[in-house]
Amino acid sequence: MLVDAACRTLRDLHASSVAVFLPVRGEPVLGAAVAAVEPLGVGMMERLPMDDEIFPSVAAYKTGKPKVAHSIDTLGKYPEFSVFVPYPLAIASAPLEWEGKRFGAISAFWPGIFRHIRSDELGRLSAVGREVARELIPLAAAGVSMQAGEIPLVTAMCAVSPAVGDDTVRDAEIAPFLYHIQQLALRLPRTLSLEDVVHEVDQRVVAGLKARAMAITSLENGRLRVVGASGCSQAFLRRLEASSSCSGMPEERAMTERRQLFCDTAHPETRDRVESAAGDDEEYVWIVSPLMVGTRVLGTCSISFTADGRHFAAERAALNALVPLLGQAFERIRAQEASHALARQLQQALLPRMLPSIPGLVSTSRYVPASGGLELGGDWYDLIPVPAGGVTAVIGDVQGHSTAATVVMGQLRSAVRAYATDGGSPGSLLRRTNRLLGELKTDLFATCCCALLDPETGRMRVATAGHPFPLIRQASGDYLDPQPDVGPPLGVDAEYEYTDVSVHLEPGALVAFYTDGFLRAGAGHEMGRGVIDSAYALSHGELEAIGDEVVKRTTVFPRAADDAALLLLRYEEPSAQARHYVQRLEIARRDLRGVQRARLSLRAWLSAWSLKALDDEAQLLLSEVVTNALVHADSDVDLRVRRYPHCLRVEVRDSDPHPAINVGRPGEAQAEGGRGMMIVSALASAWGNSPSGRGKTVWFELPF
Repeated sequence: MLVDAACRTLRDLHASSVAVFLPVRGEPVLGAAVAAVEPLGVGMMERLPMDDEIFPSVAAYKTGKPKVAHSIDTLGKYPEFSVFVPYPLAIASAPLEWEGKRFGAISAFWPGIFRHIRSDELGRLSAVGREVARELIPLAAAGVSMQAGEIPLVTAMCAVSPAVGDDTVRDAEIAPFLYHIQQLALRLPRTLSLEDVVHEVDQRVVAGLKARAMAITSLENGRLRVVGASGCSQAFLRRLEASSSCSGMPEERAMTERRQLFCDTAHPETRDRVESAAGDDEEYVWIVSPLMVGTRVLGTCSISFTADGRHFAAERAALNALVPLLGQAFERIRAQEASHALARQLQQALLPRMLPSIPGLVSTSRYVPASGGLELGGDWYDLIPVPAGGVTAVIGDVQGHSTAATVVMGQLRSAVRAYATDGGSPGSLLRRTNRLLGELKTDLFATCCCALLDPETGRMRVATAGHPFPLIRQASGDYLDPQPDVGPPLGVDAEYEYTDVSVHLEPGALVAFYTDGFLRAGAGHEMGRGVIDSAYALSHGELEAIGDEVVKRTTVFPRAADDAALLLLRYEEPSAQARHYVQRLEIARRDLRGVQRARLSLRAWLSAWSLKALDDEAQLLLSEVVTNALVHADSDVDLRVRRYPHCLRVEVRDSDPHPAINVGRPGEAQAEGGRGMMIVSALASAWGNSPSGRGKTVWFELPF
């Protein structure tokens, strides 16, 4: 019914396109549900923000009155929409309303610079809006959805008026293809992953153009890899990934001959490609195209349509226009992913591989890179044991997002580590680092916060150079609120004398150091305290879980251009007492005998703590977690075991950021080892994977 109304309006008003807009479920926007277009009438925005009546469709829907506008007015406020409206348009909109029931709006578009919309044209559009609303009322009462889908149903005027000339019939075939190809051309350059590319093609080609199936592949190391498919049988996808240059598949021919192939129903390689229900005897044609950039082949795009005796000329022409866009998107995303991976490797190589084990102190960290883009950040953190006793915690952020910022970050981190081992105060450390940054002759500056903690007494001295003071939550839930001297950022005033402020931590105190990607320093400490309190409550005070919760709760903040670093410390008790209930073992990379040493050490520790009843379960779980780390992380492993009043906690740290996986192999369900994390999940009272700096911590707890 909506298609018929849009096409009649397109013909009666001699418009280039007509769209029916309906609300979108769960979003504050109007979405195009149906669009009738002429071949050149493809300029149209499909999603309109409901809170701005500068869009005539929104204004008509919200006020119940017809509205007129010009695209120049809209683009003056929303220039980003100019890609969808490449030429001036006059727009008229009328509400879909009848007897107080309002469903959406119908809008007509005409190309032209300030084309005058006559009152009779606006009257006819309003009449259509009332007529459509009257027909929608019983449909809505019957439960038919009144929301727009993800993409509009696109048709042409003669799709419902077949009694016209052959030229118009060809226009009816071409117009929807032109519309969706243009939408793809506008959207593909903004995709961030191959999955996004596949989604856009699936929506525009399979759903929009009524294709039956689709398979897109990427050529990697001489073999095809399926990166996305829709409507294809699993047998076909397996054949596609196993194909070779002599397999005879159309995809291989298309790449070899570097041209589009049309495979009709007689082609032997088009059988059994489409996922179909039992008894389905439909036949399909396939259009197979190589994805190319210049003369290089990057993969293939295969699209299937239900065979109906046509030559599929419009479809073949549209796909000829599509595949260069896909090839360019593939090339761009591959280059971005390679550059992004290299940038992240460089940046993360400058972060601590593992945080040191300090008696009386529990620590963890989180580092979240900026979302999107290839820019490098200058956020860093460190935890440095001081030879004279105690530990120095430091966190900082170099101005800017570039290779230069990352290089300066690495220089400052190395300098801070060297100065910290001298045992000076935090203020002294910042003064020396500040002078060093001035000697580097860089235009960049950096914020930094340093703290020196003595685990024997709980005394902590803190100094800050333009950086937010850490959040300090005592075990009682109260926050310490010292009044520190926040000096200028490093590199601003080479002669500035930074000073310390001293605080006393009670056992159980939590200290959170952060950069402004987390907790948003500009929003004040109150917001940060709220985040910490919520994370503390949800995690029951468990440090790794607190870090995970903080990450979850701060992802709502915009961090498109900001990395985020978080360093969490919990002061447990004076180190002399802690040494008895905290044990540590280092296992060298690929030292599989380390598993046996870990089991023997754990047995001795449990005996000393009068926890022999936990020996069997604890050793079994320890074996699985340590084996997983040694086999898959390819790094040194740091084992830490703590005895708490009510549970035993085991932490295994490594330098691989990927989550722990099951190392078992098919058919080994009865093996002594190799059952991986399944057994940990079954026997431990709690366990988890927590990202920590460059690596991760896999932990489990056993109650007693």
